[in-house]
Amino acid sequence: MSFKATGIIIEIGDIKATKRGTAVQQIHFEQENGQIIYPSAIGPKVEILENFLPGDVVELEFYINGSKGVYNNVMIEKVSLI
Repeated sequence: MSFKATGIIIEIGDIKATKRGTAVQQIHFEQENGQIIYPSAIGPKVEILENFLPGDVVELEFYINGSKGVYNNVMIEKVSLI
C-alpha cells in the first residue's frame, strides 16, 4: 500500500551501504500536519534525491515495508516538487 504526503524536506542524509552493500539514503521529512517521518531511498531510488535540497516543499510517495532488515521500513517511491 502506497501513501502520499506533502511537506518539507528538513535534511538529506549521506548515502550509506547496508550490510549487503545496497545503497541507502535517508531524509527527514516534515508533513503538513507537523509529523516528522524518516523515509529511506534504497538502491537505484537513491538517485531521485539528487535534485532536492533541504527546505524544498515536495509531495512524497512512500510505502511501508514489513521487513526491518533493510534500513528502516518507510521506503521512498517518488518525490515531486510542488
